[in-house]
Amino acid sequence: MYVFKLLIPILVLNLSFSVSAQNDNLAKEQLTDIRYGDPGLVFDESKVDPLYPDMVEWAKAGVRGGIPLRHSTPVAATISPGTDNIQETIDKVKNGVVILKAGTYTLNSPVYLKSNIILRGETGNPKDVVININFRQKWEGWASKRYGIVMHDIKNAGVEDLTMFYLVPNLEPKDNDSYSDKWVQGVMNNDADRDDLYVGLIKMSGTTSDSWVDNCRLLESGTDPILTEKTTTHLTFRNNFVDRAYNKGGRGNAYFDMRGQYLLVTGNTIKRIRHLAIEMGAKYVVVYNNNLEVDVNFHQGDLGHNLVENNVIRIPEWHRHNASHNGWAVFAAGNASIHSPAGNANMLYKNISDLRNTGPKYDNPNTVYTILKYSIGAYSEQAPLYGTLYAVKAQ
Repeated sequence: MYVFKLLIPILVLNLSFSVSAQNDNLAKEQLTDIRYGDPGLVFDESKVDPLYPDMVEWAKAGVRGGIPLRHSTPVAATISPGTDNIQETIDKVKNGVVILKAGTYTLNSPVYLKSNIILRGETGNPKDVVININFRQKWEGWASKRYGIVMHDIKNAGVEDLTMFYLVPNLEPKDNDSYSDKWVQGVMNNDADRDDLYVGLIKMSGTTSDSWVDNCRLLESGTDPILTEKTTTHLTFRNNFVDRAYNKGGRGNAYFDMRGQYLLVTGNTIKRIRHLAIEMGAKYVVVYNNNLEVDVNFHQGDLGHNLVENNVIRIPEWHRHNASHNGWAVFAAGNASIHSPAGNANMLYKNISDLRNTGPKYDNPNTVYTILKYSIGAYSEQAPLYGTLYAVKAQ
């Protein structure tokens, strides 16, 4: 049975690994009064650095106008725990918040969210509302994967304050809990013990825009906890706790998969999946202020101009393709023999890192790093003029 863990906000992390005094200071700099992704944030023109013209675009990442404050959208319906009653309620309402009362819900088929609908747990504590996904899917090619909640061709929709859990009785994903534990046979395989668990948690596809997942727990997915297609825009993923997956092998499984444009990933804890992937059309994706125990992988033909800044990235000892594999090194790129190269002008800055207890990588606060097709190098050995590339302020 899954042991639920307390989600500690990224901004007050008590780091359990040794970092330099310089990085200790960087961690303190992450403290801020700004709640990223909220309404009212705009580009801070006072922090412009001409060397980085993409700053103005990065400030546009995420839901345009911000994730609506919880009190600002009226409640349209309230439902109690049961089986497959979520879709029925969504289909009946035109707009507003659908409140899920505390308890456990079971999905025997995917739920399709609609535009202008917010699915929200009633208490604000995601542990109080649990959606168990209880259907199965065999691998019949990449497009065969199914997801618990689907947002397709919609806008202004969100999932908030709840837990999604892939329910597979008497079976758990193969992985380790401790940062220093050794690699486990089969942990990065597909079809571990059974071949019908190709079910992810949330998919955003088609023209979906200005939508979000906020303050949720996404646990033990069959495959991807989150998938965004390359035609999606202006999405925000904020303050979520993502942990574990059954199929962590090849064929693009168990990714926190960012393929769209102007996506904001902030305040999340992501661990025990395969990659946080920025790929296949991704552009102006901002990954800022997260706690990651997976590599950030520019995996397959992104369009460049993405930003990864101010994150804590710790790669566990066991996070390997096999026992001798030393790739996936905090930041990674694809394999030239099978993947398209990373795009131009991807920026990596001021991230605190540790690679399998060997120390920090790409952490010099005076260097902005970039992806050079299939490797990582320095873009500039001079810090941005005002110490950040993600320049937003309260309006």
